[in-house]
Amino acid sequence: MTDCQTRYPLLLIHGLNCRDDWIFPYWGRVADILRARGASVYLSGQDAWGSVPGNARALLRRAGDILAETGGEKLNLIAHSKGGLEARCLISTLGFAPRAASLTTICTPHHGSRAAAEWLARKRVCGLVGPRLEGFWRARGDRNPDFLAAVATLTPEAMARFNAENPDSPLVYCQSWGARLDGPGWDPMDRFQLWLTRADGPTDGLVSPESAVWGRWRGTLEGVSHQDSVGGRRRKRPGFDVGEFYVRLVRELAEMGF
Repeated sequence: MTDCQTRYPLLLIHGLNCRDDWIFPYWGRVADILRARGASVYLSGQDAWGSVPGNARALLRRAGDILAETGGEKLNLIAHSKGGLEARCLISTLGFAPRAASLTTICTPHHGSRAAAEWLARKRVCGLVGPRLEGFWRARGDRNPDFLAAVATLTPEAMARFNAENPDSPLVYCQSWGARLDGPGWDPMDRFQLWLTRADGPTDGLVSPESAVWGRWRGTLEGVSHQDSVGGRRRKRPGFDVGEFYVRLVRELAEMGF
């Protein structure tokens, strides 16, 4: 089956606190499902806790390698969470727009998080948690983990500046989805993340649908958590099949000539 065979290769860009070479795949089975249906899929490989500018520069190197390998003219960027900000920085600040056919963001905090600002103000907590996370991921391949820089990017004030400095390019088709949990249910991770982001109202556990709006807004995945929107936990959500979602997404890109 080749219904996901796009004109340009796909680059899946992960978000915060994970790496593509981690034992638990960030994208679950999404890449394998798309490849089985004819898509050319690559993973991004940036740091788990890198700053947005630092990870964008890593994406620039990775994208250049992929284009050289494939001989392609452009890439389709599909980014989750903070990875969407890094993709936008790549396109706007680093001048990648002529080589990006499309940008799709999933649950990306384009308009920031009040909860991020609240937690950043808790300097003692950040001083305890940050160095431990940086050390954990540095031992697993991160080159430049920077907990404070990563979190500071996500405040509403920082994102207002970021958005002004990284406008959309008319050369790149841009679309976005968000997600929202209708309640924590039994899942302890959902409960913990909803508690972390309680200042933001209804969220997917980390990002509100309102913050995820950018470019052509495609809607909210209801009853879907932040991690489940990429299939990273390899479980089924009632009414949501992550494989079918990405097949439809990529099939649309193919039909649009991307």
